[in-house]
Amino acid sequence: MTPGLINANPVVHETKARSVRQESTDETSVDEFDALEIFEHVRDITDPEHPYSLEQLNVVSEDAIDVDDKSSHVTVTFTPTVQHCSMATVIGLCIRVKLMRCLPPRFKVDIRVAPGSHASEAAGGRGSLV
Repeated sequence: MTPGLINANPVVHETKARSVRQESTDETSVDEFDALEIFEHVRDITDPEHPYSLEQLNVVSEDAIDVDDKSSHVTVTFTPTVQHCSMATVIGLCIRVKLMRCLPPRFKVDIRVAPGSHASEAAGGRGSLV
């Protein structure tokens, strides 16, 4: 890897199998957004330091995504690979921009760093980076 990386040897995890959704044949039904759909949008974002996806580095997971379609609110909680990750804000911004481009404008998107997973939390942060 390139010298000077904060996490020169990240642990690379296997990716989750892609799921195929059954489309409703009822034209009057409303397809609500859920955590799996949001995860499908962010899983392939490439880490800014490594040639791996956020899913491969276990930075994002379906379990860390909350969606309330009725109130148009999405919260994605991500876990940097190291506590002193200098790219945490960049990762959060990448997730936010991706979702802002994919979701209808009615959605409010909150991006948070997982509690205890980043040094900025000790500096008085409340878990929200972007």
